[in-house]
Amino acid sequence: MSELDVFGFIGMNRSIFSTLFLCGVLMPLAVVVVAYLFRHFPGVIRGAAMVSTLIGVVMLTFFTMAAQNSFFVMLSTLSEMAGNGSEMATTFLSSANLPIGETINPPGWMMALSLIQVVINLVLTVYVFLFAKWDNS
Repeated sequence: MSELDVFGFIGMNRSIFSTLFLCGVLMPLAVVVVAYLFRHFPGVIRGAAMVSTLIGVVMLTFFTMAAQNSFFVMLSTLSEMAGNGSEMATTFLSSANLPIGETINPPGWMMALSLIQVVINLVLTVYVFLFAKWDNS
C-alpha cells in the first residue's frame, strides 16, 4: 500500500465520519420530534418506538466510533511509513505536529465526551418517550 492509498482511505473515512457525526447531532432533534408526534399513542407503541430509537443511538455510536478508530489506525500506518523513510508521510505528519514512527491514539477526552453524549442521549430518549409532559391535558 502506498502513501497515496492511505491518504485516499483517510479522505473517505473522514467523509463517512462527518456524515455519521452529523447524523448523531441531528438524531436528538429527530427523537424529540418523533416522541412529540407519538405523545398520544398507547404506551406500548411509545415504548416500542423508544426501544427502536435506543437501538439507533447505540448503533450510530458504534458506527461513528468504528470510523474514528479506523482514522487513527490509518494515521498510525502513515506514522509507521514515515518512520520507514516515506518523505510524503513525514511531511504530512510533521505539518500536523503528529509523532513519526509511533502509534497515534485518540485523546482520552474525546472518548470521555463521546461516552457522556451517548449516556445523555439514552437517558433523554427514555424520558421524552415515556415521561415527558407535552401539554396541559
